[in-house]
Amino acid sequence: MNAIDTLITLADVRGSLDLRCQFQGDWALDHDQTASGIAPYHIVLAGECRIELQDGRRLRLVAGDILVLPTGVSHLLLSRGERVSPSRPQREEGGLLTVQRFGNGQELDLLCGRFLYQPDSMLLSALPDHLLISTQSLSVGDPLPSLVALLRSEADGNQAGGQFMVNALTSALFTLVLRAHLQQSPQSEGSLALLSDRRLGRAWQAMLEDPAHDWTVEALAELASMSRATFMRAFSKLSGTSPWTLLTQVRMQRAYGLLSRSQSGLSDIAAQVGYQSQAAFSKVFKDTYGMAPGQFRRKLEPPVS
Repeated sequence: MNAIDTLITLADVRGSLDLRCQFQGDWALDHDQTASGIAPYHIVLAGECRIELQDGRRLRLVAGDILVLPTGVSHLLLSRGERVSPSRPQREEGGLLTVQRFGNGQELDLLCGRFLYQPDSMLLSALPDHLLISTQSLSVGDPLPSLVALLRSEADGNQAGGQFMVNALTSALFTLVLRAHLQQSPQSEGSLALLSDRRLGRAWQAMLEDPAHDWTVEALAELASMSRATFMRAFSKLSGTSPWTLLTQVRMQRAYGLLSRSQSGLSDIAAQVGYQSQAAFSKVFKDTYGMAPGQFRRKLEPPVS
């Protein structure tokens, strides 16, 4: 498993395709800030529209574009014509996807959904507030346009198992969008920038692969073929923080997943993420998520009927 695979796994990214939007005329549709752990996306199948972000920045979306908002920032979706006040579209149920309509035609055809991920994910936090990928500008043979075409086919077909199919495809969609973003916009700082550095990347990859290991500066510096002082200086400059801060984030995200999806005891989970005592683990977990591990697990339990 490479570092990106590990970061996606730690973030527990899952996809959901929710709406088909077919709009005509002049319209505006407001989208509020989403809750933590939800990243909305829009895929333009046909037509053109505008997006206004909460800070006033404006984006133009055309057929083949995919917009992902990793932190779920509020945004206004607008027609390309006269500016009008936001309103609610008509909704049609009955197919695989709910269809939202302005007007009776489809100058603009969108697929809209959400990526669900572990709150405070290291991966999603390292991304900008919006990713805009043009599938038309990708290299020949890139799988992203084919995946979008398959999503559209499944949405149109409404066949047995269609909802499961589109949700599985949207999980793959996240990985392909992330891959395209990193290729088109290499990161200059942060945890993702470490991966593109030949020497620091070796140390960061090792920490991701085995966060429970009792890492020392000397061991990490040796992996990076640097002196101790040079490693600490270069790592902190590129990532914006210390190796120990990132290691703690990896350990806590892994613990979050284990508490959510396994029945392991707290002492076992503490050991799996690199803590020799349950008390030390519980303190760091509470400092990170605002509640003790046992309280967090009880919160996840379904209510007794």
